[in-house]
This record gives sequence, structure tokens and C-alpha cells, in this order.
Amino acid sequence: MKEKTLIIGLLENSKEKNTFELLKKMFIDLGYSKYPITQFNNFFILNKDGSSILLIDIKSKTLNPILDLGFEFDIIIHTSLNDAGYENKKLRELVARSKYLIINSDEEKWTDLLNDNITTIVITYGFNNKATINLSSFNKQDIVEANICVQREIETIDKAIVEPFELPIKIDTKEKVNIYSILSIIACGLLIDINLTNINVSAIYNH
Repeated sequence: MKEKTLIIGLLENSKEKNTFELLKKMFIDLGYSKYPITQFNNFFILNKDGSSILLIDIKSKTLNPILDLGFEFDIIIHTSLNDAGYENKKLRELVARSKYLIINSDEEKWTDLLNDNITTIVITYGFNNKATINLSSFNKQDIVEANICVQREIETIDKAIVEPFELPIKIDTKEKVNIYSILSIIACGLLIDINLTNINVSAIYNH
């Protein structure tokens, strides 16, 4: 990733903030320094070698301030929402402002986040075989093993082209593994030109 400031937002209906925490740990594991902005642990600045990332956990209580400040996200990552989230017009407005949307297409109502005239680049992920990024195999025992498949060409933030490929991963951890969170942070890594061989998923879980 070239020196710049990126804004990345998370949409997930989870009190544990699984994806938000994993993404934060991924950047720390890659050598980024972390600086919290608010006391609520939902806004962070991550910095490395002159490049900065503003990481925001988007919740209903922060949606209006985010819109009022005019934030335009480079990437919004969606894992899951409740019905109220999918029906929120302001949330759809925020999504429509973003450059990229990484979205869980296994969610029944995922298309409700998309406006008819949306120009955002949509990257889908999930178990279904139509997703941009899916799983060609998945084994969950003592060690989680998965084969992640990028099925279509992807253009990154820096205009590089990622050709279709497969990535085998192993996750050796006692923590509960959410494979959707893994897929979404790998998709994010791809979009910002991170070498995926540098992403140690086991280390992120055990950080």
C-alpha cells in the first residue's frame, strides 16, 4: 500500500466485535501502531511507515456523526446485521459513499444494503459458489483448515490487478473461529495490497 490515509469501517451485529478485533490484530501483527481515538474503543488510528488507517466500528449511535462529518469510506466490511440495520436508509447512504464494500453474501438480506444507483465496487464472500471470494474446502476439527478461493479478478485500492487464486490456511487456536471474519479480513488485505503470505491467521487469533 502506498503512503496514504485509508478509512475502513466495520458493519457487524456482534457484541464481541469479532471482525473488528481481528482486523485490528491483523494490522498490529503486520507492524502497525495502534492509537485509540475515543474511550469507547470503536475508533482507532493505525500507523506504519507514513501510511495511516482510520478503523471505525460503525454502530447506530455513531452513524449520524459519521454522516455529519462527511466521512467517505475507502472500504466498508459487512459480516452481519439485524433487520433494523438492513432497513436503515442512512446506512445505505453511507455504503453508497464508499469505494469498496466487502459483503457477506450468505446473509439473506445482504442486497438490501445496496442502492439501485450504487457505484461502490462490491466484493462478495461466503460459502456460496457465486461469491467473489469463497471456500472451496473447510474442515473444522482441532485445527481449522480451509482453502480460500478468489474466483474473479479484483482491482485493488492502488489499481493493481489480483488474478484468481487459491489460498490454503490453517488456524491452530483454542479460540472460537468465525470463518466469515477470516474471509472478510483476507478480502480487506487483498484490496490494500497486503501480501497474504504475511498474514498469520493463527497468530492473529492467539495475539
